[in-house]
Amino acid sequence: MTRVIIDTDPGTDDAIALIAALNSPELDVLALTTVTGNASLEDATRNALGLLTGLGRSDIPVYVGADTPLVGKFEFAENYHGPGGMTTPLPEPESVPSPIPAERYMRDLARGSDGHLTIIALGPLTNVALAIQNEPDVMRQVKEIFVMGGAVEVGGNVTPYAEFNIYDDPRAANVVLDSGIPIKLVGLDVCERVAFGLSDSDWRSGTSTGERLAARIMEGWFEIHPEYDRYVLCDPLTVAAAIQPDLLTYRRAEVTVDENGEQKGRTRAEYDAGDIRVAVDVDIERARQLVLDRLRTAD
Repeated sequence: MTRVIIDTDPGTDDAIALIAALNSPELDVLALTTVTGNASLEDATRNALGLLTGLGRSDIPVYVGADTPLVGKFEFAENYHGPGGMTTPLPEPESVPSPIPAERYMRDLARGSDGHLTIIALGPLTNVALAIQNEPDVMRQVKEIFVMGGAVEVGGNVTPYAEFNIYDDPRAANVVLDSGIPIKLVGLDVCERVAFGLSDSDWRSGTSTGERLAARIMEGWFEIHPEYDRYVLCDPLTVAAAIQPDLLTYRRAEVTVDENGEQKGRTRAEYDAGDIRVAVDVDIERARQLVLDRLRTAD
């Protein structure tokens, strides 16, 4: 089992990714750390706790992270994910978050991990960047970081140039990308290819708690977005990449992010020149099926 921290800003696709991760025997989810992004920090944290309660996993601790980026201010994505970041009510949380800040928890767990800790980062990279800035040598003990972020050869989803997570804290993205920690970047180049369609029946037909919750989230999303006929699985694909490494094809690159100006948040890759692994292709059907399979909770 891979020991993982999931850094998240739930968010509808975060919720689906978390259901999949918690149902994966390959992953030992040690904790969730929350960050502002898709919703406010308060809402993102409440969503994380409510989701764990609904799945019967309140044993997993939640650590609260950053409510401001390294530079500037966060922009929420509630227009995409729904009020408070969710399209369906979640259960009232049965647990409370830890008093330890998220970035300190990351450092504490990385210390002495000896390459046996993986971070799956599904939101803006502020928490991870803060941990790196505070103790870079300790954080270099992390085995690898899977980052959902970036748009290298395709257009962005928040501006013509930028993907949302990177755009919300481009300075943090550069800190993480320049850290020396092995990183796999799962961006819009691949994740927009993997989706559940409005007319698809397979994601609606499940009977377990996880499947029913995921279906309610997506049905609510399609209701508030009649202009779309497909739900893109960005965060679930990033979790899938940590479960089955051969789902994605990567290319080695040096990656930098524009921090200011009209192209703020743009990810630029110089291939064959660095140590970041940039996802450039995906086995679409296998990835989609894996997400479907892992939504099935053992009720």
